[in-house]
Amino acid sequence: MRRLALLGAVVLALAVVAAFAWSTKPAPGQASAAAGQIAAVTSITRSCPPAAPGAGTTHISMIAVPAQAASAKGAAAAPTGSATLSAVPAAAASPAATKPGKKTSTKTSTKTASMTKGASAAPVTVSEPGTATTVTAPSAGDSAGTALAATGQMAEGFEAEQATSAGLGLVSCSHPSSDMWFVGAGASNVQLYLMNTGALAASVNVNILTDTGQQNGLANAITVAPDQVIAENISPYVRGAQAVAMEVQTTSGQVAASVWESDGTGSGAWVPQSAEPSTTLVIPGLTVASSAARLFVTVPGQADARVKVVAYTPAGAFQQFATVPVQASAGATTPVTLSSLGASAAGLELTSNVPIVAGVLVAGTGIGSFATAIAPVTEQGVVAGNPASAGVTVGLLLTAPGAAATANVSLIGADGTVTSPASLQNLTVAAARTLAVTVPRPPGRQPFSIVLTPTASSGPLYAARVVTSGSGGLSAPLVSLLPVQSALTEITLPAARNSYTAVLP
Repeated sequence: MRRLALLGAVVLALAVVAAFAWSTKPAPGQASAAAGQIAAVTSITRSCPPAAPGAGTTHISMIAVPAQAASAKGAAAAPTGSATLSAVPAAAASPAATKPGKKTSTKTSTKTASMTKGASAAPVTVSEPGTATTVTAPSAGDSAGTALAATGQMAEGFEAEQATSAGLGLVSCSHPSSDMWFVGAGASNVQLYLMNTGALAASVNVNILTDTGQQNGLANAITVAPDQVIAENISPYVRGAQAVAMEVQTTSGQVAASVWESDGTGSGAWVPQSAEPSTTLVIPGLTVASSAARLFVTVPGQADARVKVVAYTPAGAFQQFATVPVQASAGATTPVTLSSLGASAAGLELTSNVPIVAGVLVAGTGIGSFATAIAPVTEQGVVAGNPASAGVTVGLLLTAPGAAATANVSLIGADGTVTSPASLQNLTVAAARTLAVTVPRPPGRQPFSIVLTPTASSGPLYAARVVTSGSGGLSAPLVSLLPVQSALTEITLPAARNSYTAVLP
């Protein structure tokens, strides 16, 4: 009898739940109304790496480019908000940096570097959307990073970069993530920075793939405490390598990662974060003076790759290496010297039989600059820090690997003035072509921001910002190369679906 009574109670409870669910079921079309709903970006975080070794004080260039169509849509403008920069102190070097190959247990670094004399760790706040701004980052000692949190209109169309004092953006401040790839040349000095701005400790695994295969020096997890930066010296594990790729993965928490390569004499460059492994990659940014560029192809899987490489130039598409695909070994990074492109700017498209990751070292000042595979510009692409000083030329390299791409470019100054040079309006990049355009210096000798906006009918557009030094315009020696990041003002919410769940005692 007790079993029957219990069964009856369960049946009655289920009937009540079903009746309640039916009575509260959304009307037809109500759930689908949430699908594809657009919401404004109101909060965003970024993590900026420490200054490069020997560079001294860290500077951050930033801008927020709020939506211009809010009033036209009948939506109320978001509050101005603010962007707050906070210092993230560095930990002492982990044991792995000085004892390559030694097997150790999971490591935790807790010792904090001493404060730099005269430095201030007080947060810095910026509350001027639509204005190009370069500030000195708050400092918590040598090798300290910067956490950046923006709200309101300061979060819309936001971009930030570690920069020089002249406002030249060097590397984009990144989102914390759980899986990141970096592909470089394997210089004599390779530094990996791991920053945790979360509330919980992060456990990080670093997988190193060189031209000789997987390296096991960092086979053990690295624990990065909350509000801390860890610097790992990767050099001992990659000595003699001609190409290096690193996958940074977390098994708990998230980190922001950055990689610096130098030749040991102080000349170096940041390695930008690469797109995730794919069978099709696009790398923009080969400059007019980049005929000696080197390509690095990483195969993270267990099957060798056969890679077709096509260079898109202003004159058309040219297949590299004739009809012979590049052979790239599984579990390794393969260096490839590109065929000379002469005096042509270019973007590369790589097509592979298995997922790959790729980057390019473009010849220039010092060791040169790195380009990498990126996503096409969505909504708008923003470069926050561009110098207006004499003796340098700023330009954009635009690649359309598929259908023709069209876009407009505007410049925003330190006082918020927006200029739209006629030479940068209605730009058309023919299908399977690259277009190199010089960006004229806006009025005033202050650093400025670039906003690249593809039109609604544009095909996929990939872009890189280049800075050269000396006479010759974009043909002069390359100083800096920076992939153009999409800076969104709106996001599309995922579709809502009917779902009823009940927990019974």
